[in-house]
Amino acid sequence: MKRAVFVTGGSGYLGHELHAALTGRGLDFEALGRAEGLDLARPFDIDGVVEARFAAAQAEPLLIHAAAWSRQDACEREPDNAFRANAEASGVLASLVAQFGGRMVYVSTDLVFDGEDAPYDETSTPLPISVYGRSKLLGERYVRSHARNLIVRIPLLFGPSFDGRRGASDSLLHAVSEGRELGLFTDEWRTPLDVRVAAARIVDLAITDVSGVRHLPGDARWSRYDFGLHCLQAAGVDIKASGARIMEARREDHGGARPRDCSLATVYGSTKL
Repeated sequence: MKRAVFVTGGSGYLGHELHAALTGRGLDFEALGRAEGLDLARPFDIDGVVEARFAAAQAEPLLIHAAAWSRQDACEREPDNAFRANAEASGVLASLVAQFGGRMVYVSTDLVFDGEDAPYDETSTPLPISVYGRSKLLGERYVRSHARNLIVRIPLLFGPSFDGRRGASDSLLHAVSEGRELGLFTDEWRTPLDVRVAAARIVDLAITDVSGVRHLPGDARWSRYDFGLHCLQAAGVDIKASGARIMEARREDHGGARPRDCSLATVYGSTKL
């Protein structure tokens, strides 16, 4: 049967790169976002909008669901909204995809883990400590209730963005360009991945029949501090000349539910297929 590709979160950092990856492979797709009436904060109002789009396509839907309420501070302040957007809306979308005999790829996060037993592969048990992590894990559970679906957990993303203000590296470079003091954690570790690589791998997985859970770790484990310095050096930034102050910081000094080490690994022997 013919397949119709849909993508949520197209206005975001990863979403822009998913669009580019699909276009680069010559794959037609349709964006689903606020402009099309998809409001994740109102999960039970999206049925009609999405159902109409799926029906009009007259094809088996493949939905890459990258939209999320991802600002951790906002999730902590407004947990009800976080669960509506990240969990309930994902469940509604998964049900609609299944209704049309399709497949859903749900983009999740390394923050579904508590950070106390890294590295985490696909067999590791999630135990999130933040509202964001808990809401994404509940979204995973809704999505996994349909056997054909795939959950892709991604780490911290970096690389140039469309507006120069997104992702780990762009936000760092922007802060330095303004000469601001910046505290980076020496006691928090991740496995960062280039956003373009992440998008390409998600698309490659999406167009296969792979189901279950896949992790997409970057090539190395970095503390946030060391990774920040690495990004600045790679961009040719002279930190002293910039006037910026890059400070060592520790998690306990800043509060919030921050996992210590959410480094990802994979049981598949490759971060590709």
